[in-house]
Amino acid sequence: MSPRRRFGRWLVRGVLVVAGVAGLTIFAAVEDTHPRPLPTVLLVCAVVAVFGMLTDSSGANPADWSPMSEYAGGTSGQDVGLAGNVRLLENHLTAREIDPLLQGRLARMTGDRLSQLGLSRADPAVARRLGPTLTAVLDGSPRPLRRDEIEECIRRIEELTP
Repeated sequence: MSPRRRFGRWLVRGVLVVAGVAGLTIFAAVEDTHPRPLPTVLLVCAVVAVFGMLTDSSGANPADWSPMSEYAGGTSGQDVGLAGNVRLLENHLTAREIDPLLQGRLARMTGDRLSQLGLSRADPAVARRLGPTLTAVLDGSPRPLRRDEIEECIRRIEELTP
């Protein structure tokens, strides 16, 4: 710390001590009492010293509560469905508990794609094309999926063709 900054800090503390002693002395005069200078000075010095130590030992910069300028409050210009899917994936990957929503969304996407193509999940050829990972996700109980499993499921759904 530079000597100039150190001097400025002690100057502020000295001014606070003088202001505190003057304020208590004026208060005592208004109340028509006789202030005792030594205890008054010691009390004010102790209070200023405690707050000075707290300020010095904090070491951290004060919190910045200003809003982030790059944050966009809405999803203007974004595809609402895509934004919902991204949010669902992020929530699933960071969830602490088992989240069945992703499994439901994958099942719906698979069903929609198969119905567009006029295919049925009961067909053994379709089950082969879905692959073991996607079939296990669709038929099994909800479980946390890893990123590579999610990517494989989505790839398998996208690769479905007539």
